[in-house]
Amino acid sequence: MTIVKSEIIRKLMDAKKFLLDGYIDEGVKIVLEITKSSTKSEYNWFICNLLESIDCRYMFQVLDKIGSYFDLDKCQNLKSVVECGVINNTLNEHVNKALDILVSQGKRDKLEEIGREILKNNEVSASILVAIANALRRAGDERDATTLLIEACKKGEKEACNAVNTLTVRSIM
Repeated sequence: MTIVKSEIIRKLMDAKKFLLDGYIDEGVKIVLEITKSSTKSEYNWFICNLLESIDCRYMFQVLDKIGSYFDLDKCQNLKSVVECGVINNTLNEHVNKALDILVSQGKRDKLEEIGREILKNNEVSASILVAIANALRRAGDERDATTLLIEACKKGEKEACNAVNTLTVRSIM
C-alpha cells in the first residue's frame, strides 16, 4: 500500500509541475488517471495545494477540467481563486463558488483583504465588485460591501446603484 501511495504522490507532483508550467493537458491527464483509480477524498490536498501555487493564467482552465473531482470546501486558500478572478477581470462559477465557501467558512478577514485589494485595481469590472460586495454583506461586513457597491455604481452597474440607494434610504430612516 505504501509503495502504491508513494507512486501516486509522485505522479501528482509530476502533474502539478506540468500544470504550473502551463502544460495543462498533460497535467490533467495524470490527475484524471489517478482520480479514476483511487479514492478522490484521499488526494483532496492536491487541489488545495495547487490553488496556492498555480498562475492565474491557468487557474480557471485547470478548475474547469479537474475542479469537479475534488472538494473545494476543504481548501483553506480559496482567496487565490477570487484574486485570479480579479486579475483576469473574470467573474465565473469558480469565483462565485470560492466566495460562497469563504462566507460559509467564516473567512470575513479574507473577504475584507480582497475588498481592500480590489479597490486598488481601477480596471476591475463592476460585476466582480458586486459579487465581492454581496459576499462581504453575507459575511456581516456592511461597510466594506457598501464601499464596493459605490465603486460598482460609479462604473454603471444598476444593481449596485439600487443597492446603495436602498442602503442610503434605510440609514436616513
